[in-house]
Amino acid sequence: MTGSGFAARERVWRSARMLAALGLVGLASSSAAQSPPVPGLYGEWLEAKDREEDAEPREFTLINYFFTRASMTNQVGDPAGLRGVALGPIGSPVGSAVSIEPGRSAYFVEQRWIPVIEYSPFFVDGLASFRAQFEVDFLWGRSANTIGQNEGGGFNADQVNIQTKNINVALYPTRSPSKLALIIGTQPLYDSPYDPTRTPLSDLVRTGYKLAFLGSDATGLSIFSGYKGNARLTLTPLGSAQADRATRNDPRLKYIWLAMADYVYPVRPNTNVGVSLWYLNDDTKGDAYAFEGLVKSGPSSSGLPGFTGTARFDINRPTGSVFWAGAHFNHNIDFRTGRLGASGFVMYNGGKYESDDPDNSVLDELSISGVSANLEVMYQWGRGPGDVVTVEGMFSSGDSNLGDDKYTGAFTLNQYGLPGAVWFNHKMLILFPFTSTVNNYTGAVTDISNQGYGLRAGIATAAWDIVPNTLNLKVGAGLANAGAEPARWDPTVRRGRFIGAELNAELRYHIRYLMTVGLHGGYLFRGSFYDGAPTVKSDPWAAFTTFTWYAF
Repeated sequence: MTGSGFAARERVWRSARMLAALGLVGLASSSAAQSPPVPGLYGEWLEAKDREEDAEPREFTLINYFFTRASMTNQVGDPAGLRGVALGPIGSPVGSAVSIEPGRSAYFVEQRWIPVIEYSPFFVDGLASFRAQFEVDFLWGRSANTIGQNEGGGFNADQVNIQTKNINVALYPTRSPSKLALIIGTQPLYDSPYDPTRTPLSDLVRTGYKLAFLGSDATGLSIFSGYKGNARLTLTPLGSAQADRATRNDPRLKYIWLAMADYVYPVRPNTNVGVSLWYLNDDTKGDAYAFEGLVKSGPSSSGLPGFTGTARFDINRPTGSVFWAGAHFNHNIDFRTGRLGASGFVMYNGGKYESDDPDNSVLDELSISGVSANLEVMYQWGRGPGDVVTVEGMFSSGDSNLGDDKYTGAFTLNQYGLPGAVWFNHKMLILFPFTSTVNNYTGAVTDISNQGYGLRAGIATAAWDIVPNTLNLKVGAGLANAGAEPARWDPTVRRGRFIGAELNAELRYHIRYLMTVGLHGGYLFRGSFYDGAPTVKSDPWAAFTTFTWYAF
């Protein structure tokens, strides 16, 4: 191979690795690839390949992600409380209070810039890499000459608007990142067992639990191993509070700890099965914040469910723990070994919280027991990489009485984050939130618990590469039903379980490599789930244009 040929291949692999580091935002290569040689193996690599004329891999790499979305929709949320951000399920009277009123629509433009830096100096001999990732979000026309996140797009937009996404050091004791990696610091925290700094996003959202239980960032320690399968161990504090400072003169920090253990075994080429066991312990007694100073986290939070779509519990100052035990599989999700692919999971969550102040709490304790399951089947019907049809189902158990001491629904990290879980693989625009977004993440169902009432959802899509690798058209349909009888909006109006049915279409044009423009539109035929809802008086619809560019 010529030097120029190797240099071109080196750029492609380096690009794929950096795209994986983008976390929740980004495109990813659909094919697997070996990593380029690490510094500690330069001598062996040079001797074996005899490439004296080739340029050495760079120590410093920078990639820029830019995204903008223009939206027009009749889903009207209030972005004031969270500084330009609108989250939460349609019809919720709290949180962003997303409403649907006849004859009323909203339009807005949002943009995001994320620079990703990776530094692997030669002198560490392949033992370590440093990564830093920041995020700058703008809602056009909102705020200027101040300090704060998610805004700063107004006239004189001289605003300090930078958010820390990830700052970490990865240690490679064997000098082979695919075999053993120790990540220390702020890092992507997902419910997929694969190393997020080296795995394309398209794989992360289709393996493990598809970000339905956990999808965000956190500071902690993770170990990823590639020996005889893939394994992950993670320990991280999700939050803290001085819960007893005022009542007991105890200024110590109390923590929310999350420990995760996952193992994946390749039963055959491109077919993997995995198991997981996670444990969360919360001693903060409801005083930790998901949005500092405004929205508290945990099962006692009165504000968080309106933003994330989780269940609301009447327990005061709770302490307790939750565990998750699950299994998952994936087969040929990149179509390398055939035209048929599939993935899915089953997850059980259980636990218990007890009130530290039972005299002022409706519930003295809360027990948790719920199950969730997912299955997706994919078929590549044509010659283009985007000629794919998919069928997917999502199930979560529900609870028809959220006021008692037994909760029988799904429990996700949306109970602790804003958001803490973003099911990313559903391909809907309104029934579930459109995932190509910056500041607005609204839809009929924003957490798989469906506000605690459970979920039965079916989704089908068909995509066609009109021009292979250049122009792609996708059409989709989805419907969803609550698993349990929901509480009435209006005491005089019976509320049903049918949430609605969505039809959508998306057209994407790849202008250049990693530069894409898209047109997206969807309509949701609302169901009886909204009968009696005071703020949902029409069918939701939305239209979006998107522009995405990776530059490196």
